[in-house]
Amino acid sequence: MSTSKKFARWLLAFISSLLLFSLLTLTCVKSTLFNQEFMVDQIHQADYVTRVQKDVTQRIQDFGRGSNIPPEELAEVVPREVVEENVDNYIRGIYTGVPFNIVGKDKLSKNIQTAVDRYAAEKGIDIDEATQANIDQLNDTAAGAFESYIAIPYLLEYGQKVMAYNQTLTLLMIIVGVAFLLVFIGLMITTKWLHRRLRFAGAVIGGAGLMLTALPLYIYFSGVIDRLGITSEGMYHFITNYLKAFDLTFVKAGIISLVLAVILVLISEVLRRKNVSRVKGE
Repeated sequence: MSTSKKFARWLLAFISSLLLFSLLTLTCVKSTLFNQEFMVDQIHQADYVTRVQKDVTQRIQDFGRGSNIPPEELAEVVPREVVEENVDNYIRGIYTGVPFNIVGKDKLSKNIQTAVDRYAAEKGIDIDEATQANIDQLNDTAAGAFESYIAIPYLLEYGQKVMAYNQTLTLLMIIVGVAFLLVFIGLMITTKWLHRRLRFAGAVIGGAGLMLTALPLYIYFSGVIDRLGITSEGMYHFITNYLKAFDLTFVKAGIISLVLAVILVLISEVLRRKNVSRVKGE
């Protein structure tokens, strides 16, 4: 085989590998940053709901102190299932464009009213109009705090910016995918031997896998994600989990590509040896 033909094949293999890397990268981005279920999963894995429930409860207890209500009396007024439902609805609303309307305010107010009534009964305190007005104000303040901890503006802004590029990303995936297929098919038809085709396919997939794995692994083990300066504990755990899961998506895709490449090369070698044995036998 002439040197020019070898160079042409390896050039096609290199271009194919770059295009495959680009396609897999875009696919990873599409399945993570542009996927509402990915964010919801990371919300739950970071136990963000429990942290929000704790923060809202502490805020309500602080308000309650102003009305001489002991914090322990308001420790169970925030239902976890209501927090979880609102968080999920808010995240999905970011991606679908559906306006977020908080649910469960009535249940929260009822729990606060019940807790205060119980405390008043235990202490023999009469709830007059002035006292009830303070309780109503506590309910309103608690509802506002509840919504502020869930409807985080910069998450909404992030989601809107991401989804603005959704169609562009899909179009880019199609263009890169078609380009990859054309170049890869061109590479495959340059040789009639199956084992060589498999070897080149392994080289293409393996090269893409190495590029997908190297940088994300460095970022993951460098600890740069853990050093993000986020003051809210709940938001810190969510964001770091979200970014780590996003980073590891590339690593997983790269490892799968590398394993597939090794399998193709091994099959290619087996076929090559069979061809050599058959030629020698003849």
